[in-house]
Amino acid sequence: MAVGFTVKLDVNNFGPHYGDKKIAFSDEVDSNKAIFFATNGTGKSFISRAFRLTSTEKQTELADDLLTLGQASGSLSFRIINAGIERKLSVSVEKGKTPSIQNNTGLLFHVFNSDFVEENIKPRHYTPDGNIEGYILGKTQIDLTAEREREKKLKEELGSIGKEIDAEVNKAKRELRDQGVLPSTKEFSLIEEGRLRGDEQVGSVASFDEIVAQLDALSKVPEKLDDVQSPTLKVDQSVFGEIITLLTTKYPKTEWDEEFVAGIKANRAFIEKGLALSGDENVCPFCKQPYGTDALALIRDYKAYLADKEAELLRKIELCGKGISGIVDSLKGSTQSTKTAVADITSLKKYFPSLAEVELEIPEVSDDGILSFKAIIEMLDDKAADLSKTFPTINDTISTCKTAIKVVEDAITHNTQTIKAVNKTKQDSTGERLSLRRNLCKAQFLKYRAKLKPRFSEYDDESKALRELQASIVEKEQKVRISKRDKVYETMTFFLNRFFTDKYSIDKDTFQIRFLGSNVGDKASSILSDGEKSIVAFCFYLSSTHILMEREDDYNKLFFVIDDPISSMDFHYVYAVAQSLRDIKAFFGITTHERIWVFTHNMEFLSIIARNYIISKAYVMKPGSIEVLKHQLLMPYESHLKDIVETANGSQQPSHTTANSIRHVLETVSRFEYPERSIEKYIAENSILSQDSCIFTLCQDLSHGGIRIQQSFSAEILVAACKTVVAFMNSKYEGQVKAIPVMATNTDHINNT
Repeated sequence: MAVGFTVKLDVNNFGPHYGDKKIAFSDEVDSNKAIFFATNGTGKSFISRAFRLTSTEKQTELADDLLTLGQASGSLSFRIINAGIERKLSVSVEKGKTPSIQNNTGLLFHVFNSDFVEENIKPRHYTPDGNIEGYILGKTQIDLTAEREREKKLKEELGSIGKEIDAEVNKAKRELRDQGVLPSTKEFSLIEEGRLRGDEQVGSVASFDEIVAQLDALSKVPEKLDDVQSPTLKVDQSVFGEIITLLTTKYPKTEWDEEFVAGIKANRAFIEKGLALSGDENVCPFCKQPYGTDALALIRDYKAYLADKEAELLRKIELCGKGISGIVDSLKGSTQSTKTAVADITSLKKYFPSLAEVELEIPEVSDDGILSFKAIIEMLDDKAADLSKTFPTINDTISTCKTAIKVVEDAITHNTQTIKAVNKTKQDSTGERLSLRRNLCKAQFLKYRAKLKPRFSEYDDESKALRELQASIVEKEQKVRISKRDKVYETMTFFLNRFFTDKYSIDKDTFQIRFLGSNVGDKASSILSDGEKSIVAFCFYLSSTHILMEREDDYNKLFFVIDDPISSMDFHYVYAVAQSLRDIKAFFGITTHERIWVFTHNMEFLSIIARNYIISKAYVMKPGSIEVLKHQLLMPYESHLKDIVETANGSQQPSHTTANSIRHVLETVSRFEYPERSIEKYIAENSILSQDSCIFTLCQDLSHGGIRIQQSFSAEILVAACKTVVAFMNSKYEGQVKAIPVMATNTDHINNT
């Protein structure tokens, strides 16, 4: 990881981290190695448990116990920001639901905390689980320079093509937006790489430029456009019944003179009008001259004839003829009005492209229909000439006429619905505009799909070549398989030996703990002390790292999160834990920077870690904050040594704590050198310490509580003892004594933080 990057940690509604006490931590660092000091109850374990939810076995379990009491949800966000690129782990917990984990950091978080112990080794009586399957794929020492160069070139080419494709897609979207198409339009989503790559059908539409022209035309629609009028057809078909009666009935001939009747028929309208105007007067209504005898006789004959049944039949025949002519005229009128509507719709099409396919049916009377109407009129004329004549074919003829009328009526009904839709489109230009814009998206989709097809093919070919090359590289690299079980055993053996030397080991076949060379079986939990149990658990945690690995490169992805690794341990084991943390990178073959976050409430452990540069970045966790630890670290051991040195050189007077300081320093050194040797024996066997006969008594007496009536040792004795201890330290650990003046200048004690 490059030098100088940002680490951010946000925790909300987990344990005590809520409200104004939520964690919002950010720091500029040069590595992801940090140790966090937190007193009990400040919520460090909630953080480690949240990180542990990233493990596969935890992601399907409820994590409600992480939530702050009274809260329904909580979250942890861990981010690494380097050169403007952010990698993020997001852990979200909602009550009653499995956790939501989003991890694009590329890291494997391996967490040690009390939960790890409770779930992985304590139920097995502190016997590690040896049921481990699988292999870690290793690498052979081969020269892949050419392949790596080719891989790099292919990635660059893919990046270039990808940018070109993105630019074209963005251009297509921009062109649509320029035409007023909103991204919320359903068809706008067609302009995405995934869909442009596909073969989905969107139907046939005009070209992009044509639709743009149509939109422009739509914007120029006149403010007032009359509706298209629907053709109508009004036909009284009751006349057909009257015609059938007249033409199928044979009427007897009258006795009127045929010439007389013919004259009336020829001038019937004139005669009826004249009689109506004349009334009962004997004066001609036209010339105003009195009627002569012959005229009066003729008028009487006219009236008599017109009152006769034959005259009535002739009137009916005449009316039926007019009815048929009216039907024919209506049919012709509907045809003409339909043609007018067609012309009106055609004029609208230049404004409303959606009407382009709209067509009306032109109602035309069939040839049979025309002939049938003519035949009826001819039959009526023949009937008027001879009332006794009948026409047996009239029913068929009328049926043909009705069929012709029905065809026209159906066409008008269809046209009426079409014209109604046309008028609605005309009135709703907004809907028309939306329809055009949707089609514009489709046209753009078809245009850019064709345009980008060669680039997609080129990209896919390059991608395939890259995949094949990478597969070849992996195949060459992964020639070696490493047993995960063997690696766990080797690591467990190594770390147990570091802590216990030969006292405890592990059986390769059963994974049982061995005490002085013998398997202890299920008795391990009763044989091991609490501190030793913590050590075994920590050793198994480090060993289980291999179980997470699939290939050797995965070691570089590790992020160790370690919470309170020294619980119940004797102090000399704490140094072994610290050294184990130092060796993590080398032991696991991590070729990049190792990543370790350690949480502790033990100040001495923090001091060891930081002062020995195992982890140089130290923080203090407080309610609602994580702060950089800015004070010089000073262990109690160093504080006691400082008191001894200053008492020996006269900088301060001896006090009631001086004997306790002597005991603490000597006990620390003796445990460091000979963990199994008592302090009494250590003092007795050292040539310098053994010269002062009071030192052991001081350690045993004044360093423990007790009621005293008078002071048991003088100030001189205490000063002399301090000088002896300083001489002893100079003989073995001169550097620690020399560091005392430096430490003395730092008045802020870490325990005051």
